[in-house]
Amino acid sequence: MSYRRITIVSGSPITDKMIADMKNKWMPASLAFGVTKWEAVQTSPDSGFIIATYPDKATADAAAEKAATMRAEVQEEYSGPAPTILEGEVIVSN
Repeated sequence: MSYRRITIVSGSPITDKMIADMKNKWMPASLAFGVTKWEAVQTSPDSGFIIATYPDKATADAAAEKAATMRAEVQEEYSGPAPTILEGEVIVSN
């Protein structure tokens, strides 16, 4: 089964620049280290979450350090608080 890592962010306004960075920087970088599907969801003007789907836990584990480095760079650039990270194996899907 696939494996998902969910990154919950808040505290920084979600601007057009941030959305462009998601499309042009963060998503392509994530796909390069094994993510098979990458989705960003805006839940308010200054919060949202990203769902990164990996083919399996081993691929997610291999990408964990790269993902953490990217999150730290984004946090520094946008001056937001540290995100909350949830992750686990998909147990039911359609």
